Amino acid sequence: MSTHLAIDLGAGSGRVIAAVYDGSKLSMEVVNRFDNVPVEFGGHLFWNLPGLLADIRAGLRAGAAKYGDVASVGVDTWGVDYGLLDKSGRLLGLPYIYRDGRNTPVNTREVFDLVGKQSLYNTTGTQFMDFNTIFQLHAERSEPASLLDLADRLLFMPDLVNYALCGEKANEATIASTSGLIDLETRSWSGPLLDKIGVARTLFSEPVRPGTVLGTVRGVPGLEGVPLVAVGSHDTASAVASVPADPATSWGYLATGTWALLGVENEKALVNDETYELAYTHEGAVNGKFRFLKNCTGMWMVQQLREAWAAPDGKKPAWDDLMHEAEAAQPFRSLLDPDYPQFAMPGRMPEKIVEFCRLTGQPIPETRGQFYRAAMEGIVMRYREVWNELARLTGRPRSVLHMIGGATRDAMHCRMTADALNADIACGPVEGASMGNAVAQLVGLGALADFEQGRALVRDSIEMTRWTPADPFAWDDAFPRWLAAKRRAAGV
Repeated sequence: MSTHLAIDLGAGSGRVIAAVYDGSKLSMEVVNRFDNVPVEFGGHLFWNLPGLLADIRAGLRAGAAKYGDVASVGVDTWGVDYGLLDKSGRLLGLPYIYRDGRNTPVNTREVFDLVGKQSLYNTTGTQFMDFNTIFQLHAERSEPASLLDLADRLLFMPDLVNYALCGEKANEATIASTSGLIDLETRSWSGPLLDKIGVARTLFSEPVRPGTVLGTVRGVPGLEGVPLVAVGSHDTASAVASVPADPATSWGYLATGTWALLGVENEKALVNDETYELAYTHEGAVNGKFRFLKNCTGMWMVQQLREAWAAPDGKKPAWDDLMHEAEAAQPFRSLLDPDYPQFAMPGRMPEKIVEFCRLTGQPIPETRGQFYRAAMEGIVMRYREVWNELARLTGRPRSVLHMIGGATRDAMHCRMTADALNADIACGPVEGASMGNAVAQLVGLGALADFEQGRALVRDSIEMTRWTPADPFAWDDAFPRWLAAKRRAAGV
């Protein structure tokens, strides 16, 4: 029997989860949960790293107090965001949030002018999003007094937490792969790209593989000397590590949360004119393969609707209530593109949806159920589009989609996905990132031989919920209308 503490940070909340391994199964128990609330200063948005570290340490102390002998600790977070350290190891300012206003299309185009847009894709295979690390670094380099001139090391968010806990300055491979700076061939930093954007190569270290023991925890009573393992530090890498797929089947995955990551695992990179035009991305998998995927808007729209409907005392409507209201609403009344650029920034989500419907000549939602259903249908329509593209691009239709993450609790979401994709859906685990985090810790300690054995462990540890298509033909009829609305919104 061994206990492993998984620190899992999302863009809206964090948690420390205890994974108890009895030699044949993993059981997961939440130790603490906490909000991840950004701070605003000088017109910019930052992550409250000191506050997050305080909550993390509180969770670790609670885990040590409850479970006693903890075997290891691991950290995963969202991608792209980073902090800079000076030569003394001091943090040079709070890390910017990827949704900060300095990450603009204009800034992105300036990088394309420096390095060449298709050349950048051919080198990194990374989907272009205005907040990719390469674009954030250009924005920092463009500041009149750039912190890059004072920086000695760059650490991504999970790297920063690892550094705070064990003192090691390491760049983990899966989180590095989200940056837009990793060469597909070498699987390391692209020196020519860094040179062209004016960023020193010395800011980075050779990426370490998941399952590497970085050091030992210090400064946390009850956990002094406990191994800290580099897991799949990108939360999606950890989530996909937990996919309980049978290796004999042809499968894809959907990691659900604020973002929806829909993709497959490939042995080799798939870079050509079509993947460039469709903006497919390559990120590192814990087993050394590529996660070939599309990064889509996930539950962000419905999260923002729920924020907008909060009562004056801050209480938000219950998810179950919203789902039931949406189920009672008319299907396919207003079709939304979840990746419409105006939806990406926080605030005013109901008003933005009204504006989208006016722009595309569709009925305007009038009730909470209509708003919620329109958002969910738009999200799932995008899944359908990407699922079909993946089959064509890889030349291999998939027999099952594994859905992992908290949104698998939403029965309407899962049922819609099965119908829209006309595919079998296997849901679980809910805490996928934390379970994959724990698997990497077990691999790092030698308790598991490899990550495939980790997937078998997950299969033995959970009860999967399965969905089969019930009414796919309704989605066949609505999909062309959704595509037409999407084109109208884009001015095509």
